[in-house]
Amino acid sequence: DEAQKMNTMVRKLLTLNEMEFGQKNISMERFNVSELIEGVAQAHMLFVEQKEGKLRIKVQNPLYVWSDELKVEEVLTNYISNACNHLDGERIIEIKAEEKDQKVRISVFNTGKQIPEEDMERIWDKFYKVDKARTREYGGNGIGLSIVKATMEVLHRECGVRNRESGVEFWFELDTGNEV
Repeated sequence: DEAQKMNTMVRKLLTLNEMEFGQKNISMERFNVSELIEGVAQAHMLFVEQKEGKLRIKVQNPLYVWSDELKVEEVLTNYISNACNHLDGERIIEIKAEEKDQKVRISVFNTGKQIPEEDMERIWDKFYKVDKARTREYGGNGIGLSIVKATMEVLHRECGVRNRESGVEFWFELDTGNEV
């Protein structure tokens, strides 16, 4: 288990290092992000069930975007894994995609503890952990959200987080148009 965790962390660090130092390898294409969301959600279903959670998906199909599909999948995977690891309260994870003004905003919400305001900006920093004891429980290393931030910067798109009454919502935006 420890070797697997170390391997995963090293791969994440290499990915982050490549993006930070300009080796971007972006492959822009038009694809149906609804199908991608459904696929990533299905891949995490067992993990959600092990956490005794409920997964809700609110996405219209089809919903086409212009981006790098593999990078978008990585962002979504990081958000959903994060949501599973911080699931509490009603134990609900909700994934939404909404189109507005030639953009699609994809969000992953989970019920649970809110992020303290003083930590909101720092969660994107490499190795930063809000709750170190809890992060140790599930083997988190504080790299996932920094990969999300670096990926969205490479794609020249916005991402963010906000506390909601019963939990936390992470989001990112993609273009629906054919030009970057």
